[in-house]
Amino acid sequence: MGARVLAKSEWAPYFSRLHRVVQGRGIKIEVVGAALGDQVLLESAALLGATYEPRQDTLEISVKGITHVINEPRKISIQMGNGDVSAIEVVDSAERQQILIFA
Repeated sequence: MGARVLAKSEWAPYFSRLHRVVQGRGIKIEVVGAALGDQVLLESAALLGATYEPRQDTLEISVKGITHVINEPRKISIQMGNGDVSAIEVVDSAERQQILIFA
């Protein structure tokens, strides 16, 4: 199945329930951008929470000991596999792709 783009109005409620949907699964975070190339920020950790803050226009991804902040997200796509979320792609204002992959 292909990716589904979330409307901006869906971001806050989607991320507020995400940790329950992927509970117990590991997460890998990759960042891809012209200036950066392809970088792995986090190899594997359990997701503790995710929050979209509309006033600050930030998406915060929390794992044990780390909070990864994505400033000014512009597009969020959800990839499904076997009925579960398998990856989330976030494109920020600098056109970097920040990819959350669930194991």
